[in-house]
Amino acid sequence: MVSRSDKLIEKDFKKLLDTFPKLNTKAINQANSAWLISGEMDICDTNGDYWETFEIKIVVPFTYPHCVISVLETSGKIERSDNRHINEIGFCCLDIDHKLQAMKLKGVNLLEFTKNKIYSFFANQIYFDQTEQYAAGDYRHHFNGVRQFYQEDLKISSDEEAIQILEYIFSKQKLGRNDQCFCGTKKFKECHLNQVDFLKSVGKEQLKKDLAGFKNEL
Repeated sequence: MVSRSDKLIEKDFKKLLDTFPKLNTKAINQANSAWLISGEMDICDTNGDYWETFEIKIVVPFTYPHCVISVLETSGKIERSDNRHINEIGFCCLDIDHKLQAMKLKGVNLLEFTKNKIYSFFANQIYFDQTEQYAAGDYRHHFNGVRQFYQEDLKISSDEEAIQILEYIFSKQKLGRNDQCFCGTKKFKECHLNQVDFLKSVGKEQLKKDLAGFKNEL
């Protein structure tokens, strides 16, 4: 019996193939609780001029669309290093874990994820080869990248503020939108509500690591 998830991934893969025809349908298989899509991805510049081709494998867990999709670069064209956001095996860091976990909760679309995350990753690698920097910037490594995400994306200005928000999330305190924020300033909806709502979508395991990291820094 074909499951609903099987039908969805088959439909979405057909859409993916229309855009990336060198990804091989024969490479889809059920192993290690995930679908495996492999083949080649051609990268072009914004004018449509060909840049480079990478051999890749895309791993899509059976929980699709509520999953974290990962990609493995198998052609060996990118230096394996933190600076290039690719590990020694070839798995690529497509985004900070917080954003990927939030996408997992909401549900990902295979084609949009491939275009916005996977294709962009490889285009950015070529741009780095030419300029020694990434087109849209990048996150710093390890916990410094987590702090950067909190500061730049969530607009949380200090480690102390981050700790206060995370401790509220783990507390039993439940504030209404019009209640005074736990930080003691404005109404919750005008203060830290948006940051709290996003962080709750990340998952408690990641937030536990974040809280421990911020406390360790202090």
